[in-house]
Amino acid sequence: MKKIILIGAGGHARSCIDIITNTKKYKIEYLFEKKESKNLISYKKLVYNKENLSRIKKKIQLAFICFGQIKNRVGRQNVYEELKKIGFNFPVIISKSSYVSKNSKILGGTIIMHKTVINSNVKIGHNNIINTGSIIEHDVSVGNHNHIAPGAIVNGGVTIGNNCFIGSGSVIKQGLNIKDNSFIQAGKIILR
Repeated sequence: MKKIILIGAGGHARSCIDIITNTKKYKIEYLFEKKESKNLISYKKLVYNKENLSRIKKKIQLAFICFGQIKNRVGRQNVYEELKKIGFNFPVIISKSSYVSKNSKILGGTIIMHKTVINSNVKIGHNNIINTGSIIEHDVSVGNHNHIAPGAIVNGGVTIGNNCFIGSGSVIKQGLNIKDNSFIQAGKIILR
């Protein structure tokens, strides 16, 4: 098993840990948080700062961001870029209960959560959350640092920019372009 550190220790982290441990590919060494807490997750924890990260980097090459982006859409991007500068690498994490077409491409730092479908010729960039039960249809392009929330449906040929939030249960009509930094509320149907 490869050693990995996780950034974040809240609710989304608990969901990520479930998927990461079930892959049986990684051994979680540390959870990094903004400040010390008595969070219920039972892993070794460190405060997120450059000193701790640099010290750990000497022993561990892999990192994964385990917090969402509802309150701060650029937070994930900032942490990703900081960790990249230090020299960490980011795996792609895919739940065993999801379907991902062999004709699709997913880049590092992205998590495909439980019961998700990624169909043919999909391109998903770095550091994305493709959350539980989402459907990403054929020929979709997803940029970097996005969060596609549970149950969202992205129909064929859609292009999603960077730092977007696509809310739970939303539906995006085929062929549309979603601009960088877009926020689509839960349950919205986007037709144009």
